[in-house]
Amino acid sequence: MPRLFCLGAAMLMMRSAIVLGLFWAVSASPARAEDAAAGACSVTDVNMTSPDQGTVTIGCSGLSEAFGRQFADILTRILKDRLDPQTVMVKLDEVDRVPQEGIARTVDESQRQLIIQSLFGKPPGQIAITAHPIVEDSAEFAKAIATPLLQVGWRIEGQQIRRAAPQSLEPVPGLAVVVRDKGAAPRQALELRAALNAAHIATGLVADPSLAPDATLLWIGRRPGFSGPAK
Repeated sequence: MPRLFCLGAAMLMMRSAIVLGLFWAVSASPARAEDAAAGACSVTDVNMTSPDQGTVTIGCSGLSEAFGRQFADILTRILKDRLDPQTVMVKLDEVDRVPQEGIARTVDESQRQLIIQSLFGKPPGQIAITAHPIVEDSAEFAKAIATPLLQVGWRIEGQQIRRAAPQSLEPVPGLAVVVRDKGAAPRQALELRAALNAAHIATGLVADPSLAPDATLLWIGRRPGFSGPAK
């Protein structure tokens, strides 16, 4: 598979062999300074080996390396799975935005009710909750998530939120439901993730082989961000 990402001094570059029929049409003009300052992506170079296939270089500004690599994974998924670009663009309107800098993450009343509605009537689960110790809003955010879980009968291991940053989870931003094997995730893990996502609290699924097969851990990590780790 062709290399998708390499880092430049001022911007993150992505190079990928693409079939134009599968990818969206974009302008091939070089990125302008005002576009870079605003944080955007544009095609900076096109090298076609045939009328419908070649190498396109895309330059993006205002990204951290970690976010850039995630962006590369998204583009790769679109290409490998032959996703319709127009459908992807429509679905992007449904995707939750990265939390705004300087505003603590929280769970509002409507989100709390959505979590309760998603889990009400289902067998209660038991999970551990771990919050990043140096992220200012992680503990309060974890408590806000735990509240509706307790209201529907879920149990929190040790009846407390652990403040720690395990080596395997420290690089994981945002929220993640952590299980031993993603292919055999416990019922409670899948229901918890579905409830949080239904409440528009974006939550990933992460594997950690050190966990017990039936264990579920909710990780509250660093705030997701475009330009680097945020406290």
